[in-house]
Amino acid sequence: MKRAAADMDTVLTRIISTVASSIELDEVLRAVVRLLSDASAVHACFVYLLDDGGEQLVLRAAGEPYEHLIGRIVLERGKGLAWWAAQHNEPAFIPDNLLDDPRVEYVPELEEERFQSLLSVPIAARDGTVIGVISAHTEAPREFTQGEVEFLVTSASLVAGAIENARLYEEMRTRVRELEAIADLAEAIAGARSLDELVPEVASRAVDLLAASACHVYLLEPGGEDLTLHASAPARAPARATLRLAELGSELARGGRASQVAVPLVAGDELLGLLVAEASAAADLARAVASQTAVGIKKIQLIERLTEKNLIKDFFEDLAAGRVGADVEGRAARLGCDFDLPYIVLAADPADEALEPALAALLPGSLFDRRGTTLRGLLRVPAAGPERVAASVRRVHAAQTAPVAIGLSSPCTGIGTFREGFEEARQALLGSTVLKREASVLGFDDLGAYKYILRIALEGGIRDATIEAVSRLADYDRQRSASLLRTLEEFLHRRGNISATSEALYVHPNTLRQRLRRIGELSGIDLRRDDWLMVEIAVKLVRLQLALGASDTPPS
Repeated sequence: MKRAAADMDTVLTRIISTVASSIELDEVLRAVVRLLSDASAVHACFVYLLDDGGEQLVLRAAGEPYEHLIGRIVLERGKGLAWWAAQHNEPAFIPDNLLDDPRVEYVPELEEERFQSLLSVPIAARDGTVIGVISAHTEAPREFTQGEVEFLVTSASLVAGAIENARLYEEMRTRVRELEAIADLAEAIAGARSLDELVPEVASRAVDLLAASACHVYLLEPGGEDLTLHASAPARAPARATLRLAELGSELARGGRASQVAVPLVAGDELLGLLVAEASAAADLARAVASQTAVGIKKIQLIERLTEKNLIKDFFEDLAAGRVGADVEGRAARLGCDFDLPYIVLAADPADEALEPALAALLPGSLFDRRGTTLRGLLRVPAAGPERVAASVRRVHAAQTAPVAIGLSSPCTGIGTFREGFEEARQALLGSTVLKREASVLGFDDLGAYKYILRIALEGGIRDATIEAVSRLADYDRQRSASLLRTLEEFLHRRGNISATSEALYVHPNTLRQRLRRIGELSGIDLRRDDWLMVEIAVKLVRLQLALGASDTPPS
């Protein structure tokens, strides 16, 4: 499965490269059909596009031996599975006996009696309008997997981008003035360093470019349901201050009238805002402006996000090091961190990318710093108290698909408490090794007496014969790939019960006795006379030292 997914990723990369390498639509579609045919192991692949009237699907690309039919095969509205997929704007497939399906329109030239299964995927434009269909046939019955369907859906979205870019280019070639204006706008957008600089510039230029009486740019508030007016040109042109997302459908519908054009600002699948041009009918040109603007907005947001991440990283480093002063307090103010409120420090490893947004959604006002697989966080304690934080973290942890260990500090209030908080979270994370809870949520207070063992392991500097004896066992295990240290640890944990220990280790009791004798020979530990508590503490300390040495940079 992983290999198949990797192959599909490779094909998608090649499709992206193909789409980016040419603006000639027919050339791009031919290449895409070849790639999809090979990747999906289908016997025939066709690309249909809607004609200008929207009443016919015309064959625009096909694999061998059907290239000669390009432009000659036309599906009238409502005829065939391709039209069903287009009208419903969703993939449709027939796994077997396709000619028996009432949705199929038999096309003799395509020799459809040869085929048993058929998958049709709509090609949707950025605004969701279907502009074509990709159809894939196989000669034998076949159930397309969800992954294969999603692969073709993604491919269709890339084809849609190619189609729109090609059509836009063809139109722009005949409009030199508009092309120059768009280029000037793009240059202005690329040079903008903030939204306060970019948005008014877009509104001002769009008035002339779209021949509008006024232009307004709305932006979607982060995490909200409101589109807020950020700029108008002329500056005093009347416009609503806010638009609700629920109203966006009706607002866009007005774009069909000659009196107004309203185009969403979308980057990828993310809605960023809305461009409204009064007394204009230049809908296509407005979409080009919106596309450029969305890319510019996304770029600025990304830069601001990276800047914020660096700011958070430096802020966390200052707190973890116990630094105080105006610089730290200034960063706290910029990040919205109030030292008078309680926070809990989090350390997680290995943390995937889904962990941070899940925690942020349940614990608003929290800050996070991700480095590699390690995630650190300042979790703002809500009015419900620290228990709510722990419960929220455990809820998120339970929903993770990959194992992750999470350590939590005691609540921190005041700038001077965070140094200990970061250390407590680190120790709680390391403590999962001692307590054998590598995929769990562990609070600092959950460590119990191991708080002190952790301190000794981290600070080091203690010379002890028992620790040295246990270390010899660890060295032996590492050199011989043995498990004497684990055997000793399990024996002590089972209070010297031979039967229980052998069952836990899945070995015969006689094997266990042989290991115990070998432990005594190598280490000099005499389990009949030595203090078991001292031995167990030494085992835990050595285990912790091994865990600390396993990573070059322990989480902090």
